[in-house]
Amino acid sequence: MADSNEMYGFVFAVLFLIFFAGFTSMVPVDLQGQGSNPDIVIPVDPSLFTDWTAYEDYQKSDMTLLGNYYFLYYNALGSYDWRVGHTTTTEEFDLAAKIYYGGFLWLGGLDSVEFISMNGTNHGTSVSLTDIDNDLEEGASKYNLIFSISGNDAGDFIFYYNTTTYASASSAWTNNGLFLVHGVGFTANTDIVSLLFGILFLQLPDVPIGINLLLASAPWASVIYILWFLVTKSLPLLG
Repeated sequence: MADSNEMYGFVFAVLFLIFFAGFTSMVPVDLQGQGSNPDIVIPVDPSLFTDWTAYEDYQKSDMTLLGNYYFLYYNALGSYDWRVGHTTTTEEFDLAAKIYYGGFLWLGGLDSVEFISMNGTNHGTSVSLTDIDNDLEEGASKYNLIFSISGNDAGDFIFYYNTTTYASASSAWTNNGLFLVHGVGFTANTDIVSLLFGILFLQLPDVPIGINLLLASAPWASVIYILWFLVTKSLPLLG
């Protein structure tokens, strides 16, 4: 009976690890804990965007005002050159890639992108300050970008501001406190191995050590039991 119970325990431990790894792979890529010292002031910092292969971050002071339009050009992000703009009359932002002829000649043509919020709302080729406030989650509004004609991926975009200082995105923009980040090459959704190692070795980003330890205790218990079972069952064979 003891051997039978040990075998049941072994099978349970193996199945638990398999299901644990499977459920871990389904965790949303941007789901992170608040950490031991939650930052409710500025929850997003461009220096922490390690899951993009490249990004550009800027704010109002980096842009040029021409008439009623703020704009900024930046180059070679995701194999495109870009223009971001803000129209003061409608309080809307837009983003577009330059269209080149012959691979190098730009005649002013732009391929606009559409902003799709995390809840699936497609705002079209412009997103307003009101939209940003409505889409705000923990101090940041995040959008997937697609080219409006081809539907191809154009990266991701984040607006964020100090929510304890500014009551709205409009107030933050007026006072140069609204930050804009455009990133490409997001790869975190394929990095399940790093997430598993983060759990097992108590190194989950922005997660209190106590919570990380709680998450790691069950898989470690299963690993230890499996190793104990294999060692004890192999000793008679070695003797």
